[in-house]
Amino acid sequence: MNVVKLQTPVPTRPKKRKSGIPTGNAGEYFVMGELLRRGYDAQLADRNTAGYDLLVGRHSDPALAKVQVKTVRTQPWYVKQSQFEGDMLAQITIYVLLGKEDARVPVRYFIVRNADVAGEVSTPANWEANAFMTLKSIAQFEGRWDLLGPSPFSAPSL
Repeated sequence: MNVVKLQTPVPTRPKKRKSGIPTGNAGEYFVMGELLRRGYDAQLADRNTAGYDLLVGRHSDPALAKVQVKTVRTQPWYVKQSQFEGDMLAQITIYVLLGKEDARVPVRYFIVRNADVAGEVSTPANWEANAFMTLKSIAQFEGRWDLLGPSPFSAPSL
């Protein structure tokens, strides 16, 4: 006589989504390090400061500029529609593409004035406050550190 064992199916748990906090923190530190390397003064804003993540400028600047950092491992970037309206249009946002955790490709930086990409924000029909930004929309701004003003290490103009 053959005995057949019945296996009860093991319930599968839904895949737990990773927190975006470590990715966001990494992006802010990468940007701050890159700015310091380029001769800018930069400091992290306090956690959960509304509207910006870093204060950036040159030693000679009378005030530091507020800069938003958006970081992902794979695009698109999720954004708030309000970042592309009114006074926020003048703000600089640095989009950081980290890549996979194996770090086989360099970090990529896209430095953008919100006004320059306001028309590129993709908003699905049922999204009221949020939207997303694609790599295609910001690709031309890769490495545009000049949008923050001349590097302190730049030669003075004659």
